[in-house]
Amino acid sequence: MKKTWALACTIGFSVFWVFAGLAVLAWLDAHPMFATVVVLSLAGLALGIWSRLQLVALTRDLSRGERVQTSDTAEA
Repeated sequence: MKKTWALACTIGFSVFWVFAGLAVLAWLDAHPMFATVVVLSLAGLALGIWSRLQLVALTRDLSRGERVQTSDTAEA
């Protein structure tokens, strides 16, 4: 499950940065900004933050410096 949340976090923040960059570039060049770009950017940000919080909640029980065992990651 940790790998799934990590993948969702990566995809969410990647979508956010791509579409937020497109929105900023459109704004700077005075091109019309489509609402789809803004919505996709905000959706990517929401997915990234939510999946990051889920990932932190799953790994909160690990002590600092403790290594994740292979058997822990095999369940995901």
